[in-house]
Amino acid sequence: MKKQENNVAIIILNWNSWKDTVECLESIYHITYPDFNVIVIDNNSNDNSVEKIKEYCKGKIEVNSNFFHYDTSSKPLKIFEYNENEFETAQKDKKEIFNTPPNKKIILVKNNENYGFAGGNNTGIKYATSIFKSNYILLLNNDTVVDRNFLEELVKAAENDEKIGFVGAKTYFYDKKEVIQAAGGGKIDLKKVIAVETGLNQIDDGKYDQNCELDYITGSCILCKKEVLDKIGILNANYFMYWEDVDWCFRGRRSGYKSVYAFKSKIWHKVSVSSTNYLKIYYCTRNRIYFMEQNINNSNNFKFLSYFFIYIFLPQIISYLLNQDLRGGFNPYLKGFISGLKLYSSQTRTDEKYNLQDNKIDYNSDQIKNLE
Repeated sequence: MKKQENNVAIIILNWNSWKDTVECLESIYHITYPDFNVIVIDNNSNDNSVEKIKEYCKGKIEVNSNFFHYDTSSKPLKIFEYNENEFETAQKDKKEIFNTPPNKKIILVKNNENYGFAGGNNTGIKYATSIFKSNYILLLNNDTVVDRNFLEELVKAAENDEKIGFVGAKTYFYDKKEVIQAAGGGKIDLKKVIAVETGLNQIDDGKYDQNCELDYITGSCILCKKEVLDKIGILNANYFMYWEDVDWCFRGRRSGYKSVYAFKSKIWHKVSVSSTNYLKIYYCTRNRIYFMEQNINNSNNFKFLSYFFIYIFLPQIISYLLNQDLRGGFNPYLKGFISGLKLYSSQTRTDEKYNLQDNKIDYNSDQIKNLE
């Protein structure tokens, strides 16, 4: 089989949501782009996800969707299954993997722990770069469905400028097919450390039908050039989930790479299927402070913390108390704020890249991985 110049490793992270994953997979096996490898990372699920995904690959689970017709011709898919560190075993299978057509195979990797969005995807990035030598890495949420031409348009946009490091798609809400969740990604106010998704909740009337540069690409669909990885490394696993995509793009920007929106690439997103409100409040609060510490000039840190405490933290805490929302709102928000301050006091900013050998959380803080 002749290899194309721009091989793409599509990394899909699963955690206790195999039904979403197989719908995402089925949509991928309909795409027009000719040269890709699908790598599914299971983040130590406890709902029998791995077995269900394997059943889908064998053609035993039919996928019903409003976005495509189930295709029996691609089944069964050849499964190459590994644990998180079985790189040598995968190396032995390399020839067979590359001789199997893209739409007839899947690489399935099982993590020993739940490493969150950042750490889980890092496992996939390691396989993609060390085993499959992909030119591009695509992180794609498992709760998405893709258009047939989405990957072709992403790569086309990336190839347009050597300084483009990250590319994102026009992302719609899954249950509102013409309403935009994000036009690629968004902008960030560094004074207030607020990330705002471009086009959020806007009906697609053509306003966002032009490629443009953004501050960051949202992690639900982010294409990254391999050369960017060589310079800045993988995701910062300390985030666990939320803000790691913004951090990745900002590290790329410090190395001279742009983040660009490709409007002709389209996907549909179910939005936050894999996290609860408790976890989202905790990590968004904590990681906002951590991002500030990692990416903003130290002279502005006190200004941000003062603004955050007076205008955001206190009003939000008062609101939770008035509404008697202690367990679902007050508790995770307060814990996230305290944990963020611990990170602020214990960490120093680093411009060093996060190497492919790194993936562990290495700070002393209140880390919440499971539901309270």
